[in-house]
Parts: sequence; C-alpha cells; structure tokens
Amino acid sequence: MKACAPGKLILSGEHSAVYGAPAIALAVNRYIHCNGLLSPIDGLSLRLPDAGWQTQLSWSELRQLTARLNQRYIQYEQGLQGAGDILEAPHQLALYTLSQCLSDADPETGLELEIHSQLPLGSGMGSSAALSAAITTLGQTLFSQPLNTPELFQRVRYCERLCHGRGGLIDAATVSYGGMVQVEAGQVEQLTVSLGEGWYYIHTGAPDVGTGECVDVVRKRYGESGIWQDFTAVTRALSAAIVKGDDPRHLIRQNHRLLTAIGVVPEPVQQFIGALEKQGGAAKVSGAGATSGDSAGALICYAPGIDLSALCRQSGYSFMIIEEDSEGARLEN
Repeated sequence: MKACAPGKLILSGEHSAVYGAPAIALAVNRYIHCNGLLSPIDGLSLRLPDAGWQTQLSWSELRQLTARLNQRYIQYEQGLQGAGDILEAPHQLALYTLSQCLSDADPETGLELEIHSQLPLGSGMGSSAALSAAITTLGQTLFSQPLNTPELFQRVRYCERLCHGRGGLIDAATVSYGGMVQVEAGQVEQLTVSLGEGWYYIHTGAPDVGTGECVDVVRKRYGESGIWQDFTAVTRALSAAIVKGDDPRHLIRQNHRLLTAIGVVPEPVQQFIGALEKQGGAAKVSGAGATSGDSAGALICYAPGIDLSALCRQSGYSFMIIEEDSEGARLEN
C-alpha cells in the first residue's frame, strides 16, 4: 500500500499565526511518499533510501520509544529542554506517528515501511507535517480505520508538536486538506481559488536553526509586540488580492519588511530580495526563516516576466515554478 502527502508554502502569516493572526498557505506538488508492505517480521522495518538509513524494532520497542518521547515533551513543557531537543533524531517522528495508528494490542503482522521525500528538511516546505500526514494515512488504513480530513489534520498537529514544541496549525491544515488554505484562531477554511502564474519557490539553503528554536526566539523578543496587527492587515490584504487577481507585489514587499523587522531574514537573503525588487519582483521568507546564519529555507516569489536564473545562480539558490496540489494527503494507486 502506498500513501503520499504534499509539501506546502506559506503565502503569508508565518510567525504571526502563533498569536492567532490569520495565515494562508498552498499545498504544492512536491511530496513525501510512503510504501508499506505487511510482512512476517515482529514489528517495524523502516527504510529511508534517500538518506541511506534504516532501522528495525519490535512493536514493544516502538511503544517504549513513544512513551519516552511523550516524557521528553513533558520536559519541554516544564522548560527543562528546548523544542529542538524533544526528538533525539529526525526519523523518530515517523516512528511516533505510526505508533499513533496502533490499537492497544500489538498488530499480528509486521510492517516494512519505506519513505521517499522530495521535500528538503527544515526548509519551509512542511516536510515534518507531510511525513506525519502520509504515514497516518497509510497506518490508519492498515491497522485501524481511515480518518476523515479534519481528524487527519488534528492527528498531524498532535504528532508534529514533537518537532516544534507545538503542532503547526498551518502546516498540518495545508498538507491534510490540499489546495489553498486559510487558518485563523484554530479554524481552517479552504479557499477555492488558484494562485495563478508568475509564482516561484526559491530555496536559499537549510537554516542553521530549527523552526521550534526560531519561533521561541521571536516569541521572547516580540511576543507582546503590536507588530502582529500589521502582519494581520497584510495577510488579509494579500488574501483579497489573490482572490481578486490583483497584483500582490506591494503586499509581498510589506510582508518581507515585517519579517525582516522580527529578525528572521538573514542578511544575504535580504540582499537577494533587494536585488530581485530592483528587477520588479517581490519575495519573502515562507516558513520560520532563521534568526542566525546565512540561509532562510524557502522563499515565495512573485516575478512574472522575470528570468530568475542569473540572480539565483549568483547566490547559489535553486528555484522552481509553484504548482498546486489540490488533494492533500491520500492513498496512491
């Protein structure tokens, strides 16, 4: 059996969504694929061929790991460790997610699970949410019963809290529902509109700091700031512009300046965006960005009629046209 879940790009609202402000994001056609094969082994065999990594553990060992990670999350809530220290290794999210699909009794069969990813880790494309969504879709079908989309969304949030200290509302919603999604105050709304042409994803390199750490730094510096009202105004205006088909460049530029103000746009990325603006384009960090280092993960860019090749090559960045995924996490044929 096979399942997949799309990556995502935040159009507006990263960081401010933590404080109840609206956010809009788009599911894109880059995926995490999970292949599952029932087998006579006792427990789980997990393979990540792209990373050259694999492990095998019994069902009882999986439950022990789950209990340990739950305890580590409690320690995080008590302030005894950082959000980036809850998971001892990135692959543990896959193991934990699968464990949530099991009943109280161990399965009577084993599972060989293989994962392939088209999403760069820690780079603003929702790789952890997509991983949780794909594994949940597969695991619930094999060991329990399929979840409806709202249930899947809540499960992904629950599992992903181990990565960032709290479940990512916008990431979980986008990879679960697909298409364009708006979230606000815990509510999810699907927007029946296409993004249109001229939009690009630019990869600036993996950030030096994880999402959880970045969010914590911003919270300490700006958690009580009124700047989130400015983010709210820009997000609402951008959402309206996309629905109407209006030119969004001035709003993207405003958003970029707000993200720069809270310290999540490294200087080299600022210089790149400045050069792009001089050519008539607009771009902003899409995701947590970074509070240190030179890279910020994903940028979302609106640059109709502009050749990005030379500009990206000068900075060592890669780019692609943004194409929407309208279905969200699902089983594959």
